Amino acid sequence: MTLEEDRVVIESRKGSREKSSAPLAIMACSEADRHRFCRLTAPVADSARTAYNARLLDVVHANRSITIAGPILGAPQAVLVLEKLIALGSRVIIVFGWCGSLQSDLTIGDWLLPSSARSEEGTSSHYPMSTAKFLPDTDLFGSFQDYCGQNGLSVRAGPIWTTDAPLRETVDKVSGYGEEGLLAVEMEMSALFHVAAYRKVRLVGLLVVSDELFTLKWRPGFRSTRFKRACRQASETLLDFCSSLPPHLLV
Repeated sequence: MTLEEDRVVIESRKGSREKSSAPLAIMACSEADRHRFCRLTAPVADSARTAYNARLLDVVHANRSITIAGPILGAPQAVLVLEKLIALGSRVIIVFGWCGSLQSDLTIGDWLLPSSARSEEGTSSHYPMSTAKFLPDTDLFGSFQDYCGQNGLSVRAGPIWTTDAPLRETVDKVSGYGEEGLLAVEMEMSALFHVAAYRKVRLVGLLVVSDELFTLKWRPGFRSTRFKRACRQASETLLDFCSSLPPHLLV
C-alpha cells in the first residue's frame, strides 16, 4: 500500500475557532466520575465544549491546568475522544474507569492499574503498528505506582481484557482468561493504549472494580458504599497525582 492510499479521508484536527486543550487531560468513563472531577477542581470560564458526545471542560487543580473529558463508552467512542484531545494539544492522558474482576482476590472497590491489555475490540487494528502489545506509557505507569507507594495507597497492577461485547463475556472466556492471570475486563483500555502509542502521547489508566465475574455469576457493586467511596478517593488521588507530575513528563 502506498502512502497516498493509506492517507485518511477524515482527519482529527483543531478547528480555527476551537479552544486548545491542556497538555494534561483526564478521560472519565462515567458521567458520575466526570462530574466529580469537575466538582473537585476550579473550572476555567467559557471552556465547556463537546466532542463525540463527551463533554470537555478545562479546570485548574493546585495550579495545574487539566482538561476533563467524558463520559466515554467503548473503544470506538473512546478513541474518537482521545484523537480529539490530541488534536487539541493534550500530550499526557489519564483514563479513569471501572472494570469487572476475574480474580477472587480482587473485589469490588479495589483499584487496578492495567499493565497491559488483551484486545478483543475492533478499533486498534485500524492503527498499524509493528507491535501487537497494548501497553501504558512506561514513565507514567511507574510514576503512578511510585506515587501510590509513597502515599500508602493500595493499587493492584496487572494485565486486563478489553472487549467490545460485554454481553458476550462467556463462561469459557471468563474462566479461561482468569486462569491465564488476566485480572479484569473492561471496554476501552487496549484501544486507548494502542492509539496513544501510535500518536506518540503518554497514557495510563486507573480502574476501580465495579463488579465481579470470577464465580461465573455476575455480582454488580455499582451502588455499594465501598465502590462509591473508592471512586471518590481514586478521583482525589488522580488529581493530586496530576499536580505532582514533573514538567518533563508533560511534553
